[in-house]
Amino acid sequence: MSASLLPLTLVVVGGWLIWWGLRRRGALEHLPQDWLRVVGTVVDAGDGTARPPRIEYVAPDGRRLRVPGPVTAPFALGDEIGVLIDPSDATRARLDLTAQEAARVIRLLLVTGGLMVVVGAVTALVLL
Repeated sequence: MSASLLPLTLVVVGGWLIWWGLRRRGALEHLPQDWLRVVGTVVDAGDGTARPPRIEYVAPDGRRLRVPGPVTAPFALGDEIGVLIDPSDATRARLDLTAQEAARVIRLLLVTGGLMVVVGAVTALVLL
């Protein structure tokens, strides 16, 4: 990569991280309060890079369904994980991550993105 493309890359990637963090923060405010909470079990731990872990849960009608977990999460087979289920459609589910964990990830996205934008802008000014 050319040295002149580095600042642009930093600004673009940093801006994207900020945008994504802000979107996630907005979604955090709209977490479903009426969804059912059940306990799911890790049935596939994933490979930590490309294949996400799979968490199996039992829907209110008795069907066994699966929801993917975060790729980089260190799950082990048999771990129990909270799952939120949409009461109108049991196939719509998400892991019941605490608001504190989600807020920490969002903060990390915003700080990392902000630092990348600042470093990219300063680097661009130095190279000019």
